[in-house]
Amino acid sequence: METETSATVAVVRAVAEAEDASPGDLPLLSDVIDPEAFDDLFDDDRVGRSGVSLSFDYCGYVVTVTDDAVTLDAR
Repeated sequence: METETSATVAVVRAVAEAEDASPGDLPLLSDVIDPEAFDDLFDDDRVGRSGVSLSFDYCGYVVTVTDDAVTLDAR
Protein backbone atom coordinates (compact mmCIF):
# COMPACT_ATOMS: atom_id res chain seq x y z
CA MET A 1 0.00 0.00 0.00
CA GLU A 2 1.37 3.45 -0.87
CA THR A 3 2.54 5.21 2.26
CA GLU A 4 0.98 8.54 1.28
CA THR A 5 -2.41 6.92 0.70
CA SER A 6 -4.68 6.14 3.65
CA ALA A 7 -5.93 2.59 4.08
CA THR A 8 -9.53 3.64 3.37
CA VAL A 9 -8.56 5.39 0.13
CA ALA A 10 -6.48 2.39 -0.96
CA VAL A 11 -9.43 0.02 -0.38
CA VAL A 12 -11.95 2.20 -2.22
CA ARG A 13 -9.57 2.65 -5.17
CA ALA A 14 -8.85 -1.09 -5.38
CA VAL A 15 -12.55 -2.03 -5.33
CA ALA A 16 -13.46 0.71 -7.81
CA GLU A 17 -10.77 -0.54 -10.18
CA ALA A 18 -11.93 -4.16 -9.81
CA GLU A 19 -15.53 -3.11 -10.46
CA ASP A 20 -14.57 -0.71 -13.29
CA ALA A 21 -16.48 1.99 -11.41
CA SER A 22 -15.87 5.41 -9.99
CA PRO A 23 -15.03 5.45 -6.26
CA GLY A 24 -18.06 7.72 -5.77
CA ASP A 25 -20.33 5.01 -7.20
CA LEU A 26 -19.44 2.53 -4.44
CA PRO A 27 -21.34 2.17 -1.16
CA LEU A 28 -19.85 4.09 1.74
CA LEU A 29 -16.97 2.20 3.32
CA SER A 30 -18.08 3.68 6.65
CA ASP A 31 -21.16 1.43 6.46
CA VAL A 32 -18.78 -1.53 6.87
CA ILE A 33 -15.90 -0.28 9.04
CA ASP A 34 -14.94 2.74 11.12
CA PRO A 35 -12.67 4.63 8.68
CA GLU A 36 -10.81 6.58 11.36
CA ALA A 37 -9.98 3.47 13.40
CA PHE A 38 -9.10 1.60 10.19
CA ASP A 39 -6.68 4.31 9.05
CA ASP A 40 -5.17 4.51 12.55
CA LEU A 41 -4.50 0.77 12.46
CA PHE A 42 -2.35 1.15 9.34
CA ASP A 43 -0.78 4.53 10.20
CA ASP A 44 2.95 4.27 9.36
CA ASP A 45 3.88 6.49 12.32
CA ARG A 46 2.65 3.92 14.85
CA VAL A 47 5.32 1.80 16.52
CA GLY A 48 4.89 -1.98 16.65
CA ARG A 49 2.26 -2.24 13.92
CA SER A 50 4.15 -4.44 11.43
CA GLY A 51 2.38 -7.65 10.59
CA VAL A 52 -1.10 -6.17 11.03
CA SER A 53 -3.74 -7.69 8.78
CA LEU A 54 -7.48 -6.99 8.63
CA SER A 55 -10.16 -8.66 6.49
CA PHE A 56 -13.77 -7.63 5.96
CA ASP A 57 -16.58 -7.92 3.38
CA TYR A 58 -17.18 -5.00 1.03
CA CYS A 59 -18.96 -4.86 -2.33
CA GLY A 60 -18.94 -8.62 -2.85
CA TYR A 61 -15.27 -9.03 -1.97
CA VAL A 62 -13.36 -10.23 1.03
CA VAL A 63 -10.93 -7.32 1.37
CA THR A 64 -7.67 -8.08 3.15
CA VAL A 65 -5.42 -5.18 4.07
CA THR A 66 -1.86 -5.49 5.30
CA ASP A 67 0.74 -2.80 5.88
CA ASP A 68 1.80 -3.08 2.22
CA ALA A 69 -1.12 -4.42 0.18
CA VAL A 70 -4.86 -4.53 -0.45
CA THR A 71 -6.09 -7.91 -1.70
CA LEU A 72 -9.58 -8.61 -3.05
CA ASP A 73 -11.12 -12.08 -3.17
CA ALA A 74 -14.57 -12.54 -4.69
CA ARG A 75 -17.06 -14.05 -2.25
